[in-house]
Amino acid sequence: MIFTRPFRKPFWIISSFFKKHKRLILITTSIGAFLFFFVKNLVPFIPQPKPHLKIGIIGQYTLQTLPLDIARLLSKGLTQANEAGEITPDMAQSWEILEEETVYQLNLQPNLFWRDNTPVVSSDINLNISDVDITYLDDLTIQFKLKEPFSPFLSVLSQPILKNNTIGAGQYVVKKSKYKNNYLKELKLLGLHNNITYRFYPSQQAAWTGFKLGEVDQLKNLLTNPLDEKWSAKVKLQESTTYNQYIAILFNLNHEKLAVKSLRQALAYALESKNPDSSRALTPINPQSWAFNSQVKTYDYSPQSAQELFTKAQEEASISGKLELTLGTSQSFLDLAESIKQSWEKTLDIQVNVKIINSIQDDYQILLVAQKIPLDPDQHALWHSTQSTNITHYSNLKVDKLLEDGRKISDQKKRQEIYYDFQKFLLEDSPAIFLMHPKTYTIERK
Repeated sequence: MIFTRPFRKPFWIISSFFKKHKRLILITTSIGAFLFFFVKNLVPFIPQPKPHLKIGIIGQYTLQTLPLDIARLLSKGLTQANEAGEITPDMAQSWEILEEETVYQLNLQPNLFWRDNTPVVSSDINLNISDVDITYLDDLTIQFKLKEPFSPFLSVLSQPILKNNTIGAGQYVVKKSKYKNNYLKELKLLGLHNNITYRFYPSQQAAWTGFKLGEVDQLKNLLTNPLDEKWSAKVKLQESTTYNQYIAILFNLNHEKLAVKSLRQALAYALESKNPDSSRALTPINPQSWAFNSQVKTYDYSPQSAQELFTKAQEEASISGKLELTLGTSQSFLDLAESIKQSWEKTLDIQVNVKIINSIQDDYQILLVAQKIPLDPDQHALWHSTQSTNITHYSNLKVDKLLEDGRKISDQKKRQEIYYDFQKFLLEDSPAIFLMHPKTYTIERK
């Protein structure tokens, strides 16, 4: 008993407190048990705020001209293209090509719904395509009648479609859009699992300023890396190669001297670096495409070949004294233009003046530009002698015929042979020097 005496007093105090406050203790214990059960089992079922992404994009767009990756969040096309440029079903499940390849009859997927929960029917597909008559044969069949065969037509139908220009069939809907001078300034999208706000900037500098001010948390498709040592530690940087674009040197073949093929070839051989890694652009066709021909003249750096062709060009073009050429480009490619100038002047006896331009004038000599590659290998608009969009003024009867034939037949194997020859002849004539597929950068806060 002598050992229990020190514990008697605390025991009496605790026992007395328990008897006096028994009801309060039972109530608080019950509440605690209930809260524990609630937190553990019910909170996961309470709706949580959706993640909200804020993304900066460079360029001027409307709701109808959005970049394809954004447009496809809102809706689908009748067709879609895989990585190799081959056309596969999307909203349409199948199609037939009839009447000597002038009629395309598409069958829509059944049980497909717009985001307003109404079923997709053929009459909702309101496309305005010039020289094409559209007939809705029934709710799931739509017919397009062309005036003449046009094999890239199925790729035209890959553009995402909005019912009444507002409602899509994709994962997101437009909550709000803000415009400035007829172009989107901001676009808010609501999705099933997250929401996205896109802010559009006129230049990379403006976008980078917006990122630093906290207007956006991510910048996509930057052509140059703006990070310094301070910011490199604060953000995640992703680099990727954009194979649906190329950077190239374009020659104006209306210029007296540059009309001479041997001069253009000399300049091609005199260029020391053309990005020898996987991002090298050999032709104007996407290297992932089924129509890409890798077996073309590559014009690898060769001072000897450049000198021999330049000597030939001096005779053919009656060049006396030092040849002076002007290379125009944008601010984004100024460093690359300067390296081209150094390489040409090092290898050949010429003077090159680099000039920053804001628009392309008819009397330009040489341009350094980025060009988007069409989804289909048809490049009639860029290289056919009759087209105003052929800014090099390139003209070759063989190439014209190949471009004409390539857009008239749908057989992929025959088209592949045509575009292989097109690339071979184009590279031989050198109206352009294809340099690289650009690296693009995505910056995101950690």
